[in-house]
Amino acid sequence: MKQVGKLKQLENLSYFGTETLAQITDLEGNSLYKNISRWLKQDSIIQLKRGLYTTSAFTQKQNNQSYFELISNKLRYPSYLSLEYVLAKHQMLTESVYSFTSITQKSTREYSSSFGRFSYKKVANALFTGYSLEEKNGFQIATATKAKALFDYLYLKFQRNSIISETMIEDLRLNLDEFTKADIEEFAGYCELATYQKFKKLYRFIDGS
Repeated sequence: MKQVGKLKQLENLSYFGTETLAQITDLEGNSLYKNISRWLKQDSIIQLKRGLYTTSAFTQKQNNQSYFELISNKLRYPSYLSLEYVLAKHQMLTESVYSFTSITQKSTREYSSSFGRFSYKKVANALFTGYSLEEKNGFQIATATKAKALFDYLYLKFQRNSIISETMIEDLRLNLDEFTKADIEEFAGYCELATYQKFKKLYRFIDGS
């Protein structure tokens, strides 16, 4: 069997690494990377980031948005979707969002590919919470609640500010019409987890919006 034919074994995998390609082809070193380069040019496989791939055949069968959300979880692991992307899904932002934004425990980073732009912001381990696994088209996708997405957004935006005022929150023109009392209570819990004192009472500005 030609090496490219062996890629059919991977057509049901949402993603795979260089080690998997080595295992199914029995190639290694320069021979492996020359074949990977050839398969990329032939569009037999698609590079998600260095060392991480999927097959064109697999992506053609997917609901793109759900699959891209899954990939956002995998490009930088551990991570969960949050910030502008989740806020936009809840119609809490007045501006359009064109990237998949996530929170990670690793260093801040961005990836760009034919699938879009994937942005990751680092927070302290104590704040890496407030998300759950959502089932979408057969994928398990780690996604923040809207309360945590809002906290992450404000925390990172005002992290370097010495103070936070109600006017600063109002200037963001957030749509909080659907932000319930339960959401505010959840948001307040994340404020308590923050190290900086300026975030401890941040929920009061949200409650008063």
